[in-house]
Order: sequence, then C-alpha cells, then structure tokens
Amino acid sequence: MAGNHSKAFEYFGVVPKNIRWSWSGRSPDGSAVAVRLWQDKFEDKGRLYRSWSDDEPGAWKSRPGFTELIENLAHARDHLDGVVSVILLIAKDKDAVPRSIDRSSPAPNLKMRVVELDETEGTFLLERVG
Repeated sequence: MAGNHSKAFEYFGVVPKNIRWSWSGRSPDGSAVAVRLWQDKFEDKGRLYRSWSDDEPGAWKSRPGFTELIENLAHARDHLDGVVSVILLIAKDKDAVPRSIDRSSPAPNLKMRVVELDETEGTFLLERVG
C-alpha cells in the first residue's frame, strides 16, 4: 500500500476533499480523522509533531489543504478526544521547497493527540498517544 495516496486515506476510512492537495481527511460520519505527516519532522524521538514554522503569518489560509487540516484537527479536538490517525510521508528530497511525496503509507499503530491548536495562526502541536 505504500506510495498510493488515496489508499492510505481509505485505510482509515477517511475522505480528503482533494487527493492532490489534502493534508487530512475525515470519515463521512465524523468518527475518524487521519492526517499526513512528514516522517522526518517528528521531534523528541517521535513523540511530538509541530506545525511548520517557516510560513509567513496568515499564509496558511490561502492553501486549501492546510485550511482543511486545521478544520479536521479542530474536529478531532472537539469530538474525538483529540486523537487522529497518521499517514506517514517520505519526501523525495527532504531539502526541497516545496517538498514532493515519494511514498505515503498508513501507520496503524501510530496515533497522535491534538494538544495545542491555534485556529487563528494555523499552528498546532500533536503528541503521540500510548
């Protein structure tokens, strides 16, 4: 299943708004959220994942995939005890800007919880569950 973006979302039963630019998806009944996270961007030995800080303030609002991600993180925070499933992304080139996805695959044993979410600034902090 590695490498197939739509199958990674399907694995968790979630639907992205657009398979090409979505960073997250939500199940039709709202009972699950899955997010795409770069494998090399985890911090503290895989315990934390923080929104990227190199964006210009407010720039995230012009990117529909990121807007959808913040909406889905808020939904998880408000309705799912903050817990989201993870789709791990491997970059073709870690130093490229913007990055391109080489592979994406569901990580069924990796759950993260939204511990901080600023819907105005578009920043978040996720912490590994368990």
